[in-house]
Amino acid sequence: MPAESGTSYTPPQPPHETFAPPSVTPERLLHKPPPVALQAGDTTFDLEAFTYCYWGGCVDGMQPFDLPSAGDAERVEIEFPLKGWQFTASLREVGPDCPRRLNTSLKQIGPTTHILEPVGYARTYDVTLFGRGGGDLFVAFRWSTPHDGPMPVPTAQLGILVDHDGSVDSYGVELLVAGLRETPMSISAEVTVTSAEGRSLTFTPTREHGCMGQGEIVWLGPDRKGQEAARLGSAPFSYEVLLELDGVRHTGTALWPVDEIEGAEPAVDLTFSPPLPGLAKPTS
Repeated sequence: MPAESGTSYTPPQPPHETFAPPSVTPERLLHKPPPVALQAGDTTFDLEAFTYCYWGGCVDGMQPFDLPSAGDAERVEIEFPLKGWQFTASLREVGPDCPRRLNTSLKQIGPTTHILEPVGYARTYDVTLFGRGGGDLFVAFRWSTPHDGPMPVPTAQLGILVDHDGSVDSYGVELLVAGLRETPMSISAEVTVTSAEGRSLTFTPTREHGCMGQGEIVWLGPDRKGQEAARLGSAPFSYEVLLELDGVRHTGTALWPVDEIEGAEPAVDLTFSPPLPGLAKPTS
């Protein structure tokens, strides 16, 4: 879904993609990507990737506990010495037990230079940068945004069907709604999958009740419904999601695999009518 000033919610941990260029040599298989150089006002430091796939090798690490701080700089500039990489940021509010999370794309201002500007309300955030190009990487730091930024537009993503060696399959059902103004008190969802031949399956997804961030709702399963949907016929498949949030019905639609999200396959972006309720700009 489009977002104001390029701001949107995306999954906080996009899946890895192994990258193995033709010139890979054994001695390069365990190489780490170069550090991400960060500048925030007069503060500069290098960020080492804690999770990455690079030159055919992948490492899954833990985010450092003590993050370097960018202070309250007006904006953060990063320099990554490889061309062709793009960066997104996931901002997780510091303090609340189940914090709100916001995502935004970094603006590229040079061949290897990108900037991150405030998004959402002015808060202190733990920021995770996701870089993707000849592989991928994650780095993290802390930032106290000095002023409010563009408010994120709510998004909804649904994953049911996958292309498994040319055949339609399913590894489960996952529905994520995020960026809402607040978490509704009353929530219901119904999913309908329809094959190209017109055969349909309607079911109620299974909602998760853990420590979700404010304005975020997650459904996982039932997996058997995904398998039933895979047997309906052939692609393209239409998805329809009926959400009722505090008594207001919202209808979301998408087409699989046409609307798959690059880097988060097989999930698709759902477009809702009426739009889902998002954060409002401060009145003061």
